[in-house]
Amino acid sequence: MTRGRLALTIFAGLAVFLVVLFFYLPASWFRSYLPPQLACAEIGGSVWGGECLGLSVLGAKLGDATWDLAATGALRGRLVGDVDVRGALAHARADLDLSFGGAGDLRNVQAQFPLDPGFVPQFPADRRGLISVDLKHAVIAGQAVKQLEGTIELRDFREITPRLMELGSYRATFDGKTQPDGSLRGQVNDIGGPFRVEGTLVLTPPNQYVFQGNITGRTADAERLIREAIPYARPDASGRSELDLEGTY
Repeated sequence: MTRGRLALTIFAGLAVFLVVLFFYLPASWFRSYLPPQLACAEIGGSVWGGECLGLSVLGAKLGDATWDLAATGALRGRLVGDVDVRGALAHARADLDLSFGGAGDLRNVQAQFPLDPGFVPQFPADRRGLISVDLKHAVIAGQAVKQLEGTIELRDFREITPRLMELGSYRATFDGKTQPDGSLRGQVNDIGGPFRVEGTLVLTPPNQYVFQGNITGRTADAERLIREAIPYARPDASGRSELDLEGTY
């Protein structure tokens, strides 16, 4: 075999090896590159189709995660595929098309998890509930949500201390439109419970929210609680009281 043919054979073999390695890169090789707020008890499979057993994020134990990504998307600098997380207390899945920096599109996002500090330590200690997310489309850029289309629900919301008190269930519906100032507007209404609530929720990047609407008690006890919580509000002729809230998330 001539020197030229030998070099060509070696080059071809190396190219095949690199292609195979690219498509079957072991996920465990990249464990040390995980961000500090994310941890896996065990990693298996490849970078493109693998699993993270015992996934935890910011101290919240989410369960086991699996992913199926297109290796060809990486050639365009994109993460394209789907991710699924299943645990005893929560589940979530999404189709994604993101840059390596985390900006891009999430579609068919579905998630459900408890509002409980035992699940996420940052949640309030005196409140409980169940959060459900069903988004057709979300856009992320600059570490902020730029577009939302779908619903977010808070169900069976309740106070557990200093006294047990049912607070109801609520839904925020976003139409997928972004306002000229970059804010997102969602319509909020109750879906059961002691209070009738309706209004508008405005999310302003990076993490501010403002709610403006009205609230009405469905029972005498509920009306009394409204008067105690917002004594400055005066009901109108139909019995509705203004409710204004703002803060960060």
